[in-house]
Amino acid sequence: MTHDRLIAAALLSVLLIPTAAEAQAPICVPPEEPWVPERDEDVRAYVDLVAADFERYFSALTQHFQCLEQAWQDGLVRGRAVSAARQTFVQRATALGLGARLGVDPQPPSDRRPQ
Repeated sequence: MTHDRLIAAALLSVLLIPTAAEAQAPICVPPEEPWVPERDEDVRAYVDLVAADFERYFSALTQHFQCLEQAWQDGLVRGRAVSAARQTFVQRATALGLGARLGVDPQPPSDRRPQ
């Protein structure tokens, strides 16, 4: 492989490796709850603002739930990938005669969902 091709291959591999930030689940911050006036004169003065703030809140809450759902799905995908990597590791260590050094009795992962 020529020097230029080697450099190009190295750069391409760096660009294709996901960064730590991409591998992390999204951070889902719940929306700030609307302020509700206690005094009638404040309700009269700010009724439009408070009503709009409730609409903003429920719209943001929907987005928050979508973020949580995406984080859940990402976590399931990542958990399955790590489980597969663990299974491969345990099989490899066992084949090398290192099963006793794993420190735990490796049980195959269960397909059951937690109750």
